[in-house]
Amino acid sequence: MRIFSLDAEVDGLYGPAFAIAVTVREDGREVTRFEGRVPDSLVGNEWVRSNVLPALAGMDVSHSSSEELEEAFWAFWQSQKANAVVIAHCGSPVESGLFRRCVERDVVSRSFEGPYPALHDVATLLLTLGEDPASVDKYIERHGLAVPFDGVAHHPMFDAAAAAIAFEHATARLRRV
Repeated sequence: MRIFSLDAEVDGLYGPAFAIAVTVREDGREVTRFEGRVPDSLVGNEWVRSNVLPALAGMDVSHSSSEELEEAFWAFWQSQKANAVVIAHCGSPVESGLFRRCVERDVVSRSFEGPYPALHDVATLLLTLGEDPASVDKYIERHGLAVPFDGVAHHPMFDAAAAAIAFEHATARLRRV
């Protein structure tokens, strides 16, 4: 299974993205990734500035605006979407909003280019298994899993990798039933 696991950090729950990461995995290993970030000066939400920006230590600024970052993400998505199962943990409103903003920039040519059949939510999978749907970190700890990224919650690559590991493990549990 080809997994496209994404995490975006946005300026407030409905604002533009200022950091995005994706890990694309096949057969339990990463095959490619995307990481992008804009300057901290573009982030205005105080909660985000206090609670998310510190987690981004070591993540290089790669784009000068949120629109440029989101367009780079869209290009990466287009190059990787074939046969991909798209996942995020608690993907609404942030990651679903990211896809929507990208499509709305060119509705005519992008209307049918988003995730299909769905942006699958890892939280729903955890809930189905009787786990805490709000935390992939708790799931990973409870099952002794390792996240292949040295980071912390709110770093988009850590969150994307953690979601992918939890999804792979939880999916394997369900298939054994």
